[in-house]
Amino acid sequence: MENPPREARLACIVTYLYLSDKEKEKIKLEEDEAAAASTMAVSASLMPPIWDKTIPYDGESFHLEYMDLDEFLLENGIPSSPTHLDLNQNPLLPVAELEGKESAGASTGSPASSSSTAVYQQSEAASSTESPPQNERNTPSPIDPDCVEVEVNFNPDPADLVLSSVPGGELFNPRKHKFTEEDLKPQPMIKKAKKVFVPDEQKDEKYWTRRKKNNVAAKRSRDARRLKENQITIRAAFLEKENTALRTEVAELRKEVGRCKNIVSKYETRYGPL
Repeated sequence: MENPPREARLACIVTYLYLSDKEKEKIKLEEDEAAAASTMAVSASLMPPIWDKTIPYDGESFHLEYMDLDEFLLENGIPSSPTHLDLNQNPLLPVAELEGKESAGASTGSPASSSSTAVYQQSEAASSTESPPQNERNTPSPIDPDCVEVEVNFNPDPADLVLSSVPGGELFNPRKHKFTEEDLKPQPMIKKAKKVFVPDEQKDEKYWTRRKKNNVAAKRSRDARRLKENQITIRAAFLEKENTALRTEVAELRKEVGRCKNIVSKYETRYGPL
C-alpha cells in the first residue's frame, strides 16, 4: 500500500483533533474490528481503497511544497499542545486541576523560552547592579572652588605686577594668590625712636657698623611692607572686578530661577503638584 499524500494526512490529523473522546473511542474500536476481520477473511468491499487515489505526476501540475505542522495548526486556530486540547475539551474542570495542567504545560515548554527568560533576568540583575541609585545620580559631584574661574576683564599693569613680586621669584598672580589671616591683620602704628645726638669724637668703627646694620634692616622692613601693600592692592582690585561680575551673574540666575518657579507654579495649578 502506498503512503497517502501529505495533505490527506494533515486533513485526517485536523479532523481527529476536533473529534470528542467518544468519537475517538468509536473510531478506534472500528479500526480494531476491521483489522481483526481482515486477518480472518478478505474484505468483501468492491470499492478501491481510499489511499489508492493518488495524484498523477506529469512534471508540471504536481509540485512538492514544504508545510510546517505547527504553523498550519496555528493558522487554523488549532492548539498544538495536548494540554490545551484537554482544557478546551473539558472547560468545566476544577480550578486546581486547571492550574496544575497549566503549570505542567509551562514547565514542559521549549528550552529556548526558558533560556531567554534566564538571560533577561540576568541582564536585569546586571543593569540593577550597574545603575547607581536615584539619589546618587541626582546629587552633583563636589566642585573645588579653586578650579572655578570667573571671566573678568582684568588686565593689570605689568610694572605693578613686577613691584608686587618677590625679587628673583615668580610673577605675582592676583587671580590665584591667597593671603593668610596674619597678613591681613591691620599693622600697628610704630612711633619713630627719638634721635640721639652723637658727637663726632664718639663715632668710631663700632658705631658705623651698628648704623649700617640698622639701615639695612629698616630698608628690608620698608621693602617687605611695600611689597605686601602692592600685592594687597592688586588683589583687591581683581576681587572688586570679580565681585561685580558675580553680582551680575547672580542677578541673571535669580531672574532665571524666578521664571522657572513661575512655570512650575502654572504647571502645578493645572496638573497638580509634582
